[in-house]
Amino acid sequence: MEQVNDKDLEQVSGGTRIPYRVKRGDTLSELAKKFHCTVEQLCQWNGIKDPNVIDVDQLLTIWI
Repeated sequence: MEQVNDKDLEQVSGGTRIPYRVKRGDTLSELAKKFHCTVEQLCQWNGIKDPNVIDVDQLLTIWI
């Protein structure tokens, strides 16, 4: 997982926002397992219309 600095984290009432940069071979289903969320949540948080399409170096927002 990419190293995250405290300044990258945003505390809100619903949790903490973590930026994650997509690496070659990543899939939303694997990321959902890693971050304990669903593919649907990842899509909603990041405006992803097709869960089968993410790009290397795409910056995702993960809420924990």
